[in-house]
Amino acid sequence: MAEYLFDPGYSRHLVSLVFSLEDIYAAVNRFKNLGQKKFQFKRYYPEILKLIKQNIAFYMGCLLWAVYLKTQPEGNIEGNHCLGKEYNEKQALVELYYLINFLQNFSKDTKYYLNTDFNYSKDDMDMLEVYKEFAQMNEGFVNVRKNTDLKLPSALKTPSADELDKIKSTIDTVVSTGNFDKLMEIRGLIL
Repeated sequence: MAEYLFDPGYSRHLVSLVFSLEDIYAAVNRFKNLGQKKFQFKRYYPEILKLIKQNIAFYMGCLLWAVYLKTQPEGNIEGNHCLGKEYNEKQALVELYYLINFLQNFSKDTKYYLNTDFNYSKDDMDMLEVYKEFAQMNEGFVNVRKNTDLKLPSALKTPSADELDKIKSTIDTVVSTGNFDKLMEIRGLIL
């Protein structure tokens, strides 16, 4: 029987959104003077945008990997750290909920500190909602032992054989380079 990895290798390149943003905001709020806070926020703003972009692409990558796995011959999934645990939706999706909430409220901060609006992409938010449905359908992956155990939301398209090859080769590139942007370039293959 075939064997597949739960994580194709994304995690070694991923930075925790929650801890990173909390560290950044703590650094900004260390200052009492509004001018200094604005300066610090402006300094961290590119890093915040990079974190947002990377984490959105990570969730896209998870969906791409799941679609790919679901089309492969039956096999065991190795390295599923959720397997056998008790499902708690809030705990399982804490990072996703944090990201969605952050995106919905970030414009207040950019308006206050930079006098500019931050507008998140509706496509990105829609994709995050599809990922949320995917994680809920699979109950946080606590019972996913094989690729055939995966359940996919109806919003996801089934790619052709050539498209599946493109998904796999893109995932391999992302795993070797850490460039999550590549995942967003092929989102149309499944969404």
